[in-house]
Amino acid sequence: MMEKLWSSIVCTSHAKKISTQHLIGSINQRIGKTFTTQALIENVNEKSIHAAATLWQPLALSEIETGQQIHDERNRANVQSYNNLMENLNLLLRKNTLTWKQQKIAISLLYLLLQNRVPIPSSCIRTFMDFLVHDNIELRKHAEKSITAICRLQKPPRICMEKPIDEILQNIGQSAPTLVGGDHQPGDRHDNVWVTIDGYKQPETQTDWEQTCFLDKSFYGYYTWPNIIKYSMNKRERYTANNMPEQVAILYERFIDKNFIQRSIQLMVFDEEKNEIKFDKTRFLMFKVGKDKKSSLH
Repeated sequence: MMEKLWSSIVCTSHAKKISTQHLIGSINQRIGKTFTTQALIENVNEKSIHAAATLWQPLALSEIETGQQIHDERNRANVQSYNNLMENLNLLLRKNTLTWKQQKIAISLLYLLLQNRVPIPSSCIRTFMDFLVHDNIELRKHAEKSITAICRLQKPPRICMEKPIDEILQNIGQSAPTLVGGDHQPGDRHDNVWVTIDGYKQPETQTDWEQTCFLDKSFYGYYTWPNIIKYSMNKRERYTANNMPEQVAILYERFIDKNFIQRSIQLMVFDEEKNEIKFDKTRFLMFKVGKDKKSSLH
């Protein structure tokens, strides 16, 4: 349904009635405010299957195979519909027949569809890069947001590791935890001061920085400590010239093109009012992540 509806919204021609124009604008704004990323690929783990069998009844092997086939077919249909919608919106955006308002709607919808579960079509990434140097300022701003999101989505996954809480505390010079497992005692204790700002000690070497445990769950240690803590290390895998996805290669080639960078920076300067260049977080992140990709490949 969304595959046909969104394309129809973009193709809606200019209406003479003001009320109709406002309606189309309201629909687009509503989509932008309420749209949530959909799970195109749904997976069910063995634990969930076992729990379902316990609540209901064990399934026969033939029933499990039939269910798996339906599940796989549904995932394939979702991915195919997603790719079709992305390609259709991209083709509409590249057409010269659309007005700038229609192009604005198309690029804003493309931005909403970006996600990391499904590879982004390469043609869409090329379009976003081309629109970074577009004549229209609003289309450029949408392209900046999109490229920033794509750069973050294309980052290699973090490296995670698991350690006992005793080993983590020993590495940072803290004593053994007071409470582990079932015991609870809320509040500040000597074994959880290291997660506060006052207890933070800055790493002095790259190795220390990579091994430092930064907890992403703020409740750890307040009541009690788990026996094993899983956390992400402060380093990632790096792309190389021989090991780079096509989507990353498109970004890399454009970000090392001096003419392209100079042109995009000139347009950014022209966008500022009264010759005052203000800090823009989106642009900063776009160039920061783009620079990280470039430096990691040399």
